[in-house]
Amino acid sequence: MRRGMFVTALLAALLPALAAAHARLQQASPADGSVVESAPAELMLAFSERAHLTQLSIQRQGESHARRLTPLPTAVSKDFTIALPRLAPGAYTVAYHVVSVDDGHITSGT
Repeated sequence: MRRGMFVTALLAALLPALAAAHARLQQASPADGSVVESAPAELMLAFSERAHLTQLSIQRQGESHARRLTPLPTAVSKDFTIALPRLAPGAYTVAYHVVSVDDGHITSGT
């Protein structure tokens, strides 16, 4: 019984550290929910740790498909700057996938 309590306590202590190891988006420019006067020429994404950016797409509200943004940076980094295509006026959603260098976990978000 005592051994089971120790394992449970150890897991409870480690889980927050493991969850914190994933690369999380910390900042984006343009920021989520922002309204800009003109279409941005680039997108900047800042993550909590070094990662590989493996997929990035942008979708205009009301359109049925997302457009993949390529080429993606090949270097491992915490900060990525990606050139955007010409964008028509409207609301857009950006979706990303990164693989953490530290733990290999995939993080996706919009």
